[in-house]
Amino acid sequence: MLLPCFMLFFLGYAFAQEEEFYEELSSSEMSIPSAPAFALLGVNPEVVLRPSDLRSFKVDWRIKNYNLAPDLALEAQPFWHLYYKNRPFNEYVNAGPLARRLSTLSLSLGTAKIDGVNHAAYSVKMNLYSENDLFSDRELIAELAREHDASMGLVQRKIDSLSIQRFQTNDPEEKQFIQEEIDALHFQKRTISVEAKEKYRSAIEEYQYGHWNRTMLDGAFGMVYTYDNQGLDSLKVKRAGLAFWLNGALKIGRHGLVTGIFKFTKVIDSSNKLFGVSYRYGNPKFNFFTEVAFETLGNYFDPTQEEMFDEGEVFANNFAQDLGSGWLNFNNTGNRSQYTIAYGGDFRLSRNILLNFSLRTQFTGAMKMERLLPVANVICLMK
Repeated sequence: MLLPCFMLFFLGYAFAQEEEFYEELSSSEMSIPSAPAFALLGVNPEVVLRPSDLRSFKVDWRIKNYNLAPDLALEAQPFWHLYYKNRPFNEYVNAGPLARRLSTLSLSLGTAKIDGVNHAAYSVKMNLYSENDLFSDRELIAELAREHDASMGLVQRKIDSLSIQRFQTNDPEEKQFIQEEIDALHFQKRTISVEAKEKYRSAIEEYQYGHWNRTMLDGAFGMVYTYDNQGLDSLKVKRAGLAFWLNGALKIGRHGLVTGIFKFTKVIDSSNKLFGVSYRYGNPKFNFFTEVAFETLGNYFDPTQEEMFDEGEVFANNFAQDLGSGWLNFNNTGNRSQYTIAYGGDFRLSRNILLNFSLRTQFTGAMKMERLLPVANVICLMK
């Protein structure tokens, strides 16, 4: 009779440990780049986006003129939050490849005032490939479980032995004394559980330092709208265009990460293409990057043209160039090329707040500098 009881105890304890580890793991991220909606609008500091493993609800704010601007983006993972987050750990681990990929699907919404015009965007992103997924590292979970099985089992055996003694004795004082010892042992079990959570956090943090720059590949798609909300009864909305991109990262040693991106943008009847590569060095708490992006532009602002905007562009009068990434329909008859070289980084201010910044330098196809743009965002994880 005792053997089945002990087996049930250890199975239950191992299951509980996995669930506690899963709970801690659900609140950890190794890579937290800008929201895809901001990337779509071009107001994110890095032009060459990193893939992400975000599983928390996230808010991005754009810093403009040294203040938080009203421009913001929201990002969340609907399948993860609605299905996997509150289900047993084994259901996620044993899920098929397609289900695992769907759990990474991210939806983001964003709004920003660019070049004098209000923009709104939505984007859908999914992780297509990733190495060193902590959620799949059963060896680490088993190692943490084995480490605590002995101490927790020893305490439980003491409780069982004292419970038998308490049942066998008829002395009220002795019963009371034994009960106090049992209560102390239950408190010790709770202490062991608290210590286990701290070890889980330490193990996750150590894993993040070792794999923050893991090899990954993301794919994304999004739509952009321009609008003018002078009043509730005079809201003007126009579909500006769409974009899709693939961005991948390759781990280089313990501290290095090479990232590449291909992005295709369609604005009405014109298209832009972007190819970029970056090198990032650091760790999960702070890292720095340098990047180079080459663009072929079919839709761009050309002040030398007599008619700068297409006759169907209703927001032409609002135009005032700043970032130069606005989605207005210009009256271009040909293409031009452009280079962007940027320097920047991420600085994690706390577990849930990240500062993302860069200094962009834009050059013509003949490598003549045109613009110098500082860009910064604050990212907040809502846990």
